[in-house]
Formats: sequence, C-alpha cells, structure tokens
Amino acid sequence: MKIQINRLTLPADRRILVTSDIHGQLGHLKGALETANFSKDDILFIIGDMIEKGPNSLGVLRYVMELCETHTVYPLIGNVDAHRLEMIGRWHIAEIYPYLKHMQRHWGGCLLSEMCEELGIRIRSPLDLLAARTKIQAGFQKELDFLKFLPTIIETPHFIFVHGGLPTQELSTLEGTDAHPCLKNDAFLEKGLRFAKYVVVGHWPVTLYNDKIDCANPIINREQHIISIDGGCSLKRTGQLNLLIIPAEDSEEFTFASFDGFPVRVALDPQEGSEDPFCLLYTDNAVRLLKREAEFSLVEHRHTGRRLWVLNEDLYGSGKAMHCDDSTDYRIPVRPGDRLSVILETSKGALVKKDGVSGWYCGRLEEASEPALL
Repeated sequence: MKIQINRLTLPADRRILVTSDIHGQLGHLKGALETANFSKDDILFIIGDMIEKGPNSLGVLRYVMELCETHTVYPLIGNVDAHRLEMIGRWHIAEIYPYLKHMQRHWGGCLLSEMCEELGIRIRSPLDLLAARTKIQAGFQKELDFLKFLPTIIETPHFIFVHGGLPTQELSTLEGTDAHPCLKNDAFLEKGLRFAKYVVVGHWPVTLYNDKIDCANPIINREQHIISIDGGCSLKRTGQLNLLIIPAEDSEEFTFASFDGFPVRVALDPQEGSEDPFCLLYTDNAVRLLKREAEFSLVEHRHTGRRLWVLNEDLYGSGKAMHCDDSTDYRIPVRPGDRLSVILETSKGALVKKDGVSGWYCGRLEEASEPALL
C-alpha cells in the first residue's frame, strides 16, 4: 500500500473532533459522539483502525460510511484496516484460516468472520474458504472499496492527521512511498521528532507512555507538536474511546471527551493515593512468580525488580517465560461522593477509573443516580 495524501482547507468557524482506534466498538463510538454533542455543524476525523478486536467491526464500518453521507467526516486508514484489506485481497487460505481461528479464540471474532456469519458461511476447515472468496468480495464490495480508497494522511493549514506517525515533516517526500511507516509507527512520541504543524495520531495506546499511572486520556505535547489520542479502546481492560476537540482549525485550545462504557458508582469512603505507583506494560512484561493465591498472585517484574499483586487471569507462560498483561498497583485518590467507573470488582477491592486514570479502590461503592439536568 502506498501513501496517499489529501490536502484540505477547512471552514474557519467549525468545531473539529478527532477519534481513532475504534476497533469494532460501535457503542463506544456512538457514546463518545453523544458525549461531545456531535452534530452536522462539526467536522469529524477518524484516524484509522476502525475494525478488529471488538465485537462489531462491520457495524462500525457501516456506521462510519453512513456518517460520511450525512455529516462532514474524514476517515483515514490504519495499519489494522490496511492489513485486513490486503489479506482479503490476497486470499491465501494458509494465511486466512489460522488468522480466523486466532481472532475467534482471542477476540471472539473479526471482520472476516462477521462477513462469513452474515452470509451464512460456516468455516469449519480450510476447505470451506475455497468457495467463500467470491461470496465475500461480491457481498461486501461497498465496504471493501470504502477501506481501499481511504487516504493515509490528511493535511490542513494547521494540522496533519495520520494513524501511526510520520518519519519526517517533509510530506512531499512521502507521497507514493510505502505507507507502513505512517500506519504502524510505535511509540511515535518517543522518536524525538518536532513538527511545524500539530500531528494528531492514534495507533499507540497512550497508557504505554507511562509506567507509573494508567491514564487513557490524550497526550498533548506542545513542544513536539504531537497529539496522541489512542485510549486503548478494545485493547486495554481500562481503555476508552477518546475524542479530541479542536474549537476551530486555527485554535490550540484543545479539550477532549471520552467514553468507556463502564458502569458508574459513587464512592462512600475516602482513600489517599498511593505513593510511587507502578504499571506493568506489555512492552516490558516479563515477571517472576513469587506467590499464588486464589484470585491474585504476587509477582516481581524482572526488569525493575518491582513487586505487585496481579490477577491470576493476567498471567501467561511459565518459569522464565512468564509474562503478565498490563497491570497497576496504584491506589487511586478518592473522596466520598466521587463518581467512579467500575472496571471490575475483586476480593481485594475494585479496579476503577476516575477522570481517565485507573487504579484500585478499597472503599464502599453505591449505585449512582443519573446526574441532574440543568
């Protein structure tokens, strides 16, 4: 896939919303747009990875296509979108069949399995894929063409929108070259690049930039002119879908809205925040098992020597090959009356989220009433 750059001049008086990495979460997309009061007066950018790893990739894809007909919406392609499109185009059974099984096992399905299900195609063996190609390509030509013609980069007078990042700010040198460095540009904020215009990216969950506090809110780096907005929707237990809000094309008064779908409850007891917290991140998650209990295990992070209790379900592998999914030992500061998103409840307390920051709360919780309308 080659880089395609679209250049736009946006109306000066319209609000701009930017989201990314929806990953098949149609409810999160609708919830975030509702939270931000999205309307036809706004301009919406969707900077890639609309599909996969969530429950409704087809639903997200079709909803975005509908929004493009009724609103001012500019979707871009992400690395996952591009890879799945290319995979379906190649249709190598030796590649597709293991992929389908992997996605069903780890994520409950994928775009291709949703397509098969809608067409009544059962994939029980590689042979079932032989006749499926024609039906898939004919039955979903509109959706596949929509993905096929998405741009890689959109540039406006003050912003550059791209899924993963840019290897250079000289865009003229990129057009027509391999798109991969712009779609899958891991830890883009850590590359030390600086840009004249703000570069708005997704792809890399913002929680991976902080090994102290699990915070899923957008990161706005005004020195580098980079805004990273991937809240880890679908990928992270504590994830959320972020919407960056830009009041006007020439404004730098950035705010954001988010949606995580977790139930909200009210804290009854105070709790002080823990000092010197630690997050285990998947980018460096080798651990040593020290003690196992019924629900939690005490582990030692091999790289730093930090010890923390983690959920048993988050451990995988064994011995020197044992690893742990993203985990935190942070006890979040809480005041009575705080409204907390409850991610899960355990014997050691609840994993909760407050203002985008996740951590443990050991106090009492009660059902939250709906906030009064002003």
